[in-house]
Amino acid sequence: MLLKGRAAERFARRPEEDVWAALIFGEDEGLVADTGAALMAAWGGKAGLEVTPLDEDAVRKDPALLFDALEAVSLLGDARGVRLRTSGDKLAGLIGEVIAAGDADPRRFAAKFVIEAGTLPTKSKLRAAAEGAARTACLQLYTEEAGDVAERVKAALLADGIVIDPPALAAFVGELPGHRALANAEIEKLALYGRGLGRPLSLEDIRTLSATEAEAEVSSAIRAALGGDAGAAQCALDRLAANGTGGITILRSLQFEVVRMLSAHEKMAAGDSNPGRSLRPPVWQDEWPAFRARLGRWPVRRLMRVMERIHAAERQAKLSGAAGEPAIRMLINDLARVAASAA
Repeated sequence: MLLKGRAAERFARRPEEDVWAALIFGEDEGLVADTGAALMAAWGGKAGLEVTPLDEDAVRKDPALLFDALEAVSLLGDARGVRLRTSGDKLAGLIGEVIAAGDADPRRFAAKFVIEAGTLPTKSKLRAAAEGAARTACLQLYTEEAGDVAERVKAALLADGIVIDPPALAAFVGELPGHRALANAEIEKLALYGRGLGRPLSLEDIRTLSATEAEAEVSSAIRAALGGDAGAAQCALDRLAANGTGGITILRSLQFEVVRMLSAHEKMAAGDSNPGRSLRPPVWQDEWPAFRARLGRWPVRRLMRVMERIHAAERQAKLSGAAGEPAIRMLINDLARVAASAA
């Protein structure tokens, strides 16, 4: 069962009773994660679900982990769920086997199952397994439109009793990253700023909260790396390290820029020769030549490999703390080297 866009999001809030598993995918990983959480919440009801997250690498090494997690029954009798984040078709065979087993015997697994993935092509084996199953939903998500984002921002602020002027809302939404998780962080930052302010948020407030010097430095490092200038990228990283900017911040910003470039490729493939203004944040006319040059060095397949490297570097940084910083520097240096060779 394939559902797309808003129909997929509505399903996540009110799933059909006979569905026990769902493949959720789309280019915005934050939106995918939010939808997965909404589906688990809907399945859990007021009591909630005891959710077990699984790591793709661990499951690849030991496939029995997935079956064990799905078959395990809570000692307290609580409802359970399993969330697995994957990329491409790496686990397509195993997940297809699980989906088929759930179709064949509705009592086989004790837990609900959510598979979260990035962009999947139409011919993906993972998509085919989910779309062809009777008791698994296949939910394809699209990046939000500006109007939807504006409504979400207003609702989030009103929940804290905060009002925002229309010009300020338009400016804030225009600067939000297209990645849901990153956008949520910016909305939370705005809500913190507005609490107890005693007046509506104004355009001047939004300008006050706009890009800081550190954020501009992060952007500089990423543009240099993707443009093939290793020296400039490493100098920017040195300045960020001196200012105490963490590696995870750099990786998240790099991930957002890669997602934005993938979106640009998709729009250009659909016939839009200059999609800059429809990206979030937009690429203005004077910025477009440099952005277009970077797109030429980074085709879709290469960008997808970059996403895999980002995830690996983030895992290492989280496990190693400060010791993981060299992995991030190495990633930035490798990107610059590849971009330079592709010039």
